[in-house]
Amino acid sequence: MGIFDWGIVAIYAAILVGIGAYASRKQNDTDEYFRGGRQIPWWAIGISIMATSFSAASLLGGPGQGYDNGLLWLQMQLGDLLGYGLVIAILLPLFVRLNITTAYEYLERRFDAKTRSLGAICFLMFVIARLGGLLYAASLVVAQVTGLSSTEAILLVSIIAVAYTVVGGITAVIWTDVLQFVMIFLGIAAGIWSVSQGVPGGLGQLWATAAAAGKFQAIDLTWDPASIRTLPTALLAYGTLAFAVAGTNQQSVQRYVSCPDVASGRKAALLGWFTGLIGVAVTLLLGILLFAFYSINSGSLPPEISGDKILPYFIVTETMPLGAAGLLVTAVFAAAMSSIDSALHALSTCITVDFYRRYAKLEKSEAHYLRFSQILIVFWGMVGTLSAFYVASTGEDLLPFLVLYSTLSLGPLLGIFLLGVLVPRANGAGAFFGSILAVAILAIGGEQGWLDFPGIWRAAFSAPLTLLLGSLISLVTKTPARGSVVGLTLWSPPGENPAEPADRQRPRG
Repeated sequence: MGIFDWGIVAIYAAILVGIGAYASRKQNDTDEYFRGGRQIPWWAIGISIMATSFSAASLLGGPGQGYDNGLLWLQMQLGDLLGYGLVIAILLPLFVRLNITTAYEYLERRFDAKTRSLGAICFLMFVIARLGGLLYAASLVVAQVTGLSSTEAILLVSIIAVAYTVVGGITAVIWTDVLQFVMIFLGIAAGIWSVSQGVPGGLGQLWATAAAAGKFQAIDLTWDPASIRTLPTALLAYGTLAFAVAGTNQQSVQRYVSCPDVASGRKAALLGWFTGLIGVAVTLLLGILLFAFYSINSGSLPPEISGDKILPYFIVTETMPLGAAGLLVTAVFAAAMSSIDSALHALSTCITVDFYRRYAKLEKSEAHYLRFSQILIVFWGMVGTLSAFYVASTGEDLLPFLVLYSTLSLGPLLGIFLLGVLVPRANGAGAFFGSILAVAILAIGGEQGWLDFPGIWRAAFSAPLTLLLGSLISLVTKTPARGSVVGLTLWSPPGENPAEPADRQRPRG
């Protein structure tokens, strides 16, 4: 990292804060702060959907996967396409037409307040646990490639992310995500260019070496539930988890409901998937080229360096063209903050709307709720920073916990939403107790060994189990009121369903 490289990073950070300051001029109420007044272009929201899911771990994990396993990870994007397709068909139209701010407002309209709170708590616990992991993972990468200490890297990333998020709201988050998307791809392009300049024959020689090693195989039809790099697991297990993340996670839903209409929301969701496909493909390609680079330059890679460590090692040890290191480090910053800002803003939105505003029953101005939301972002930024410091000091690995918890919480949460949308007879008791019972069965079964299956499959099991148990409990309890069904399921009569296109609605009577 030379002066020119650090200059690129500094300019990028200044632009981020500038976007937040510019967006803050329009922050007069919570609708503008939480949804951008539903005036943000769909294409910017679509790019933001991709950037939110593309963390620093993704930027390092993609090349690591490409280095170790070639293009096989690309199959996961088919599972993502299945998940986004189901969201577009089933959930997104309801969210947008109901004009809600959080996904969990739907659960109260369809069921009751306790089910809404349960859904919101599941989301909050997942994001709070993930926030510290995101900051810590980002600090490891930033520290390794810049020479900063882990403490300095954590503070740098968290302070910048909190600064533009708290002042600019969702508008700043989305537009900075667009900038971060650009920087991520510029960084990856700089990496590919640098790798190609490091061998005789350039890109052609790297490509031939990787092809000879079978690194361009993209599909594996083997039935192996324990492997996430096979097509059946990618479609069935990961597809269900992707459906849950894209359809019940407030970080995703907040972007859909910021669109002005259903058509814009659908286009944004599809663009989010497509840009994600491109992002995964190019990071895998970078990893494949690094494999070829070190195959040709044999002996230059220490045996302990593999997987996620490949790209940082290359940045630190190889001579790179002017500015390439700065672009790659900026890409790491961008990938880190595009996930962190979304987590902070979604936390603030959910707590303000689903708990503070819902239960406090205060007659306060919009300015009051806006300030409360901003204070929450600062607070959770501090909590995430302390969590990252704790992980850094103990060296504990959060990944197994995050994988386990995400499947335990998001799978049943998806089951609750499907129960509401697909089963008109379902009621609040069925949704609430059915999901809790499903989690208990899954947890006890996993502990006792009679439900011992790979973690990625837990959502594929818990979502339909919640749907089944919730339906059975609803059958033996009271019938839901008409007001909690009409317009809130896919089976509402024409003219009463907010998810139905306006030109197909008919007047009643």
